Amino acid sequence: MTPRGRANLTRCREMSELTLSERRKDLLTSMMKDAIYEAAVAVLTEHGATGVTMERVAEKAGVAKGSLYNYFPNKLALLQFVHERAVEPLKQKAEAIFRSRRPALDKIEAIIRVWFTSIDEQRGVFNFLFLDTNARDLLKGEEASGRAFAIEVLSAIIQQGVDEGVFRPSDAKRTAWLLFGAAREVCDLQLTAGTDLPVPQLVEDVMNFFLHGVSSLAGRSPTKEE
Repeated sequence: MTPRGRANLTRCREMSELTLSERRKDLLTSMMKDAIYEAAVAVLTEHGATGVTMERVAEKAGVAKGSLYNYFPNKLALLQFVHERAVEPLKQKAEAIFRSRRPALDKIEAIIRVWFTSIDEQRGVFNFLFLDTNARDLLKGEEASGRAFAIEVLSAIIQQGVDEGVFRPSDAKRTAWLLFGAAREVCDLQLTAGTDLPVPQLVEDVMNFFLHGVSSLAGRSPTKEE
């Protein structure tokens, strides 16, 4: 082998070892963050946002407090991480549904089902995110961003439904706010009342309200004269 060939082989080995080291480091970081997330959710469920301390989370995760600070410089950063870890999968699923080639009505129903299913499966963390007033105050920016994303997706799907002739013409964004508000209130009820209603029933209730409202007058809105 020529000197140049040996040099190239050496560089390839070094790059391979570096890549393997980086993969191991990424894996350890991922495992550590998984443990921290589970610990943080447990502490939040037990103590609420005001009772969360870096010491409690570190103890629950089984790591040194200093190790926790290697990943999160303060409590706010930790809470932001919990919010992102819980909400980001919902946003990704909603984005995938939105970009699919399904009819608008199916898209809306699928997104609402994702919301209710996630809350049903992760009541502890969503109880904290939705109902803890201290958490909502600390994470108001994250909550506003998530709400804006939901409204953007819903309004686009509603406009698709108008174009398909399924929905009557309306201000798509305002209608999206109404739909989101109704779904969000049912989410809060699902948490506070500890309702045992199955997810399909909750989805059906919201969809029926969205499509038909409470009026028995099909196709038109009642007036004061009526």
